[in-house]
Amino acid sequence: LRMFLSREFFLILLMGVATVLAEEAKKEKTEEKPKLPYCKHVDPYKDLKAWHKVNNNGCNSTSNIDKMEADEKERKSWGEKKFAFDMVASDKIGPKRDNGIKAHDLCAKEEYNAKYTVSIVVIFHNEALSVLLRMIQGIFDRTPADLLKQIVLFDDASEEECKIHEKISEYAKIAGWDESKLTIKRQEYRLGLIKAKVRASRLATAEVIIFFDSHCEVTDNWLPPLLQPIKEDPKSVVLPIVDMIHPATFEYSGVMISKGGFDWGLNFKWDYLPWSYFDEPENHVKPFKSPAMSGGLLAVKRDYFKELGEYDEGMEIWGAENIELSLRVWMCGGRVLVAPCSRIGHVFRMWRPYKGKAGMDTNLYNSVRVAETWLGEYKDKYYKTRSNSKGMDFGDIGDRMELKENLKCKDMKWFVEHIYPELLPKKHDEL
Repeated sequence: LRMFLSREFFLILLMGVATVLAEEAKKEKTEEKPKLPYCKHVDPYKDLKAWHKVNNNGCNSTSNIDKMEADEKERKSWGEKKFAFDMVASDKIGPKRDNGIKAHDLCAKEEYNAKYTVSIVVIFHNEALSVLLRMIQGIFDRTPADLLKQIVLFDDASEEECKIHEKISEYAKIAGWDESKLTIKRQEYRLGLIKAKVRASRLATAEVIIFFDSHCEVTDNWLPPLLQPIKEDPKSVVLPIVDMIHPATFEYSGVMISKGGFDWGLNFKWDYLPWSYFDEPENHVKPFKSPAMSGGLLAVKRDYFKELGEYDEGMEIWGAENIELSLRVWMCGGRVLVAPCSRIGHVFRMWRPYKGKAGMDTNLYNSVRVAETWLGEYKDKYYKTRSNSKGMDFGDIGDRMELKENLKCKDMKWFVEHIYPELLPKKHDEL
C-alpha cells in the first residue's frame, strides 16, 4: 500500500509539473516578441565603404534561402564551397559586434600588471573578407593600444579569386586603423600553415607573439590574462578558452572550460574538468596546466619561441604541430597553461576546405615525425594505434633530435608520469 501511494503521489506530482510547464509555454507564446526582419546583404568584396556602415542591430543576420535574391544565393553558395561556412551571414553582421562577457564574473576582480608589447600573427589561406576584417577590427577595439605593437597578416598564397590583401589595406584607410601597426605579407607559393607560421613569426617585433587563426573574434579583456602567466614564468605558453562561433549562423557561444589532451594516435582532444574543480572560487580565474594545446591560439615570448626551436619546418602543411610543440614545451623546461579569463571565439568550419599536399596525408606524416622524435619507449603505442604509418617515410629529424639534446629535454616517461598520467590506463589492482 505504501508503494502504491508513493507511486500515485509521484504521478500526481508529475502531472502538476507538466500542467505548470504547459501554462508557462502558453504564456511565453502569447508574449513572444515579433520576429526581426532579415538584414540586407552588403557585399564587402564589391563595396567596402558601404559594408563599413553595416550594423545588424534590429535585424536578423542569419540566412533564409527563401528570402534571398539570386546574387545573394550565389555568394552564399560560393562562400560555403570556399570557406565551409555561411559567408553571407558573416557579411550581414558587419565590421563590429559585441559578443558580451563570456568569462566568469570573478574575472572582473582580477588585477593584471604584465605590460609586454604584443605582435599578433595571423596566417590565412583563402579566408572570407568580412570574417578577417571583423577580427582585426575587434583586436584594435579591445586591445590596449600601448600593448598592441603589431598585427602580422600573412597570406599563404590564397587562390586568385580569394586574394584579399589589397582589400585589407583599402579597408584600413576606411576604418581609420593605425596602419603603422599592420604588416601585410603575401606569399606567392604555398608554404602550408606550419612553415607559414615560422616565416610570419620572424616578422614579429614585439616582446610577445600571439598566434591567431584567421576566423576568430576577441572579447573584452582578452589580452591581460594571457600575459600575466608569462610575466610570472617567461617559459610559459598560454592559451585562451576557445569559444564557438557557429559556421552556419555565426552565433557566438561560450563553451565549457577544458584542457587539451591527446591519445596514443596523437589525435588532439578536449579533456573536460570535473564539476568539483570549480567548487573553489579561485579555480574560475586562475590559469591551469594543460598537457596539450589545440594549436590555433597561443601566446608565447618571442625570444623563448626562438630558443625553443619555433615549429618543426620539416613538417608539411598542417597537422600534429600542436602536439609536437606541446611535448617540446613540457619536456624541455616550459609549461602550457590555459587562462580561463581570456575568451576568444573561433569559427569551427563545416569541413576543412583547404587543399593538402598531393599524394600525402600530411597529418599522418607529421605525426610519425612526432612519434619518432618524442615518444621514445612509447612509440610502439603510436604504431599500434595508427598501423598504417608503419614503415612510412618521415623525412630527416636530425636537427630536431639535436635540438632536443641541446635543450636538455626530459623523456616521454617523465611526461606521462608528471604531466599526463591519463595516457596510461590504471591497472586493475589500482582501481
